[in-house]
Amino acid sequence: MSVNLSMPVLVVDDYPFMAMIVTTLLKQIGFEHIEGAEDGKVALQKLARKKYGLVISDDTMDLISGNELLQKMRSNPDTSQTPFLMLTAPTAGQDNAAGADTIAKPFNARTLQTKIEALLAA
Repeated sequence: MSVNLSMPVLVVDDYPFMAMIVTTLLKQIGFEHIEGAEDGKVALQKLARKKYGLVISDDTMDLISGNELLQKMRSNPDTSQTPFLMLTAPTAGQDNAAGADTIAKPFNARTLQTKIEALLAA
């Protein structure tokens, strides 16, 4: 993998169990610095304080959805270029998140790694 595994990754999901699964898969891939945010509002607060190399967010969350989070990130010069991967429901399809790279649940470490590599190579 030619991805910088020491870059900080932010996992945003309002379901703690799903956040734990994604974090575990990222650790299996080899990522060293993984932080979590329980919703889009907390994610925006963290993004204001720290630069992340990748944000992985659920699409369906209360307060601020994944799509809203992406829109707010893209409109902010400090986060407009931050790679963003949206986790979608299996029935949502790949067109659910306009302008976001997506991965449908469920997925495994290999699928996640392949998607991250493609996203970061772009």
